[in-house]
Amino acid sequence: MTTSNFDRRYLLMMAVGLFILLVVIYPLWQVFFRSFLDAGAFSLKSYRKVFAYPAYYRALLNSVWVSCVTAALCMVSGTLLAFLVVRTDLPGKKSLRTLLVLPYALPSFFAAIAWIQLLGPQGYLARLFFQLSGWETAPWNIYSAGGIVFVLTVHYFILVFITVAGALERMDASLEEAARASGANTYRIMREITLPLVLPAILAGGLLAFIGALANFGIPALLGMRARFFVLTTSIYYALAIPDFGLATALSSMLVVVALVSMTFQFALQKGEGRYTVISGKSVRPSELRLRSMRYPLFSCTAVFVFCISIVPIFSMVLTALLKYWGAPLAQASLTLEHFAYILKLDTGRRAIVNSLFLAAVAATLTTFVGILISYMHVKARLKGSRILDFLATIPYAVPHTVIAIAMILAWAKPPVSLYGTLWIILVAYLAVYLPFAVRTTNSTLQQIHNSLEEAARVSGAKIFPRLRDIILPLAWPGMIAGWILVFMPALRELTVSILLYAYHTETIGVVVFNLQDAGYREVAAALASIVMGLLIVGNTVIRRLTGGAAGF
Repeated sequence: MTTSNFDRRYLLMMAVGLFILLVVIYPLWQVFFRSFLDAGAFSLKSYRKVFAYPAYYRALLNSVWVSCVTAALCMVSGTLLAFLVVRTDLPGKKSLRTLLVLPYALPSFFAAIAWIQLLGPQGYLARLFFQLSGWETAPWNIYSAGGIVFVLTVHYFILVFITVAGALERMDASLEEAARASGANTYRIMREITLPLVLPAILAGGLLAFIGALANFGIPALLGMRARFFVLTTSIYYALAIPDFGLATALSSMLVVVALVSMTFQFALQKGEGRYTVISGKSVRPSELRLRSMRYPLFSCTAVFVFCISIVPIFSMVLTALLKYWGAPLAQASLTLEHFAYILKLDTGRRAIVNSLFLAAVAATLTTFVGILISYMHVKARLKGSRILDFLATIPYAVPHTVIAIAMILAWAKPPVSLYGTLWIILVAYLAVYLPFAVRTTNSTLQQIHNSLEEAARVSGAKIFPRLRDIILPLAWPGMIAGWILVFMPALRELTVSILLYAYHTETIGVVVFNLQDAGYREVAAALASIVMGLLIVGNTVIRRLTGGAAGF
């Protein structure tokens, strides 16, 4: 390697390091550091306030127990569905698998809105229940801790399903075959061999569901705040509304601690997976369990479940958007497109769509560009220190989005660089949130490009930038496009960061949908949400075509 190439590579790495420092490290340090300050001096006042007032430490306990119950339900439902879809002769497994992923592909707060429209006091299913039973009140309450756990479980069980399904598909079948040859029945094989082999995958998926539920804002906000049931994310939202930045940073630090503890368990679990021989080099495929007489009854139960959690909520939202008013009779005369026209004519609605498209496009472009540079230095160039950059860029993955929003306020709300109240502070937050996704995507893309191509160009005298332009980027282009869309889609409907950072004229789609729903404009909120769902479905179709079905739902 020549001195010129060496200098250019490390200068490039320094530039990327500066980007990560400004976007990730400095803001997150501000949260931790400021939580111990009061009037510029070291103090534990904010933490004492958390534990002095029952409302705050109760929010911490609520976050933990709601996330634990959600994770447990996700592990049970996700594992059972994964086993049925992967290891049995259940009919229509491919279609069922696609539909099972659909709830997670939609924004969580969209799901909360849909379930409110179904199970709320005047929801479609509630009214049907009243007519059939003659009761005046429903035996359930969507605005409760139970409602929060239910919607969180429906949204996050797919994390367990995907993890366990992957383990079941790759597991070594020789142990099961040996047990079956020895006369063991199916129940014993599943209990003593299959379940222990996939237990790490079940626990790993459960931890992912726990972290997702812990960091979620939209579902607890829409379903819990009306019932005065608060978790850490909604308590942080109210602390900022007071405003009490000291309390917000203390609550944020506690949220990070709980998330990091759960991530530590996950890493320990992954480290211990070497004790389990799940993936084998043999070509033996796990045999399918024949359901025999239970085949079609189980298919009917699974199909009804999938229909209820995937199709019904989406249909409910679109129907609400098409009805003239909430509670209108379900007849053709009650249908209208006025709400779609209204949201497109509304200044706030149009502005939110433009803002979200701009923020999502710029965030996707910048994170993909930085991600390809980090991945190149780590995967291809293997420069000293590049592994550290890769690690630092992935840190936001373990940090709840609420905390990242607080970090941006503390880091960039005051001179000399004051971004608060502008689109730019939301953009910087998006860069931090979605950088890990871009890095992981481009890492996997570059690993598929053989080193010999670049080595041949280097031996021929090509410099680093021509090699990137003429070899790496053209070969990595399809994966980069897929990675760009994978960042663009969630950024387009993001809520948690935006709701804490937006100001007048900087509203995003997520903020407008949330505010409309919270203010009681259900039909208009449903119309905007339906438009976004359409964009997400189109984006997913593009991803699947670009990746040959390897990504998307």
